[in-house]
Amino acid sequence: MFETALLAAVFVFLGHAGFAPDEKPECTQTVTAPTLFKADDEPPTASAEYVFSNDTNSKPKLAVSLSFQSPLENETPDTYLISDFEVELQMPELPTGCEITALTMALNYYGCPADKVEIAERYLPTVPADLYYGDDGRLYGPDLNRYFVGDPATRGGYICGTEAIVYAANSHLADINSSLHAVDLTGSPAEDLYELVSENTPVVVWVTISMQPRRSPEGWYTEDGAYVDWSTNDHGAVLIGYTKDTVTIADPISGLTEYDRAEFEEVFASRGNRCVVIQQ
Repeated sequence: MFETALLAAVFVFLGHAGFAPDEKPECTQTVTAPTLFKADDEPPTASAEYVFSNDTNSKPKLAVSLSFQSPLENETPDTYLISDFEVELQMPELPTGCEITALTMALNYYGCPADKVEIAERYLPTVPADLYYGDDGRLYGPDLNRYFVGDPATRGGYICGTEAIVYAANSHLADINSSLHAVDLTGSPAEDLYELVSENTPVVVWVTISMQPRRSPEGWYTEDGAYVDWSTNDHGAVLIGYTKDTVTIADPISGLTEYDRAEFEEVFASRGNRCVVIQQ
């Protein structure tokens, strides 16, 4: 139907077009008309080409070509930085509380009042570092993903994983009657994180201090038989910006810091692509 209407429109135009044969050289003109498309798409186009000749005995030559442009997909911009993101340092109150400090920054970004010490004391699930050897000769201990092992307010604390941070976040959000909730996006590739950042979604990421290669990890087995590990330079922070070559990190130790993008991606992968976001 669209092609028929377009041809009819062109013939009507030609029937009413007046031109002086001796004055008008042979030319080509394109008419562009829209067709149906979704409201959020770029409109596809069709075109009709017709040629006028200086020969008075010849009829105008009509050539119709229909070309449809596929809708443009949303592309992640090459560079982006979340503005007005307030950085908070873990020291001196939480020497080993980088993950909970990173979460606190994300909560405050969304206007959910949060104090890092209060979040650590009231909502972060913690357990003592009770390690023991089983009859099988293996070293056993708490689940580093579900709990912060030790006390983040001391230098003797270990680390915690995404499950502990999600629990802390959602417990706090429930207490303040917020509709937001934390989501564990572990396993997401770095490109997905950049897309989230470009949508003004800060991402709590598990990395290392100064984005240095992860030191040799140590670990133990949980009672469920899972193996968990930690390293002396494990760290938690918030990804808030990126370019083609760098990332911008809200770092609980060094503050607002720019790191090499390739190094970040390598370190992020070495931590198992662990990450958490807060969303509706």
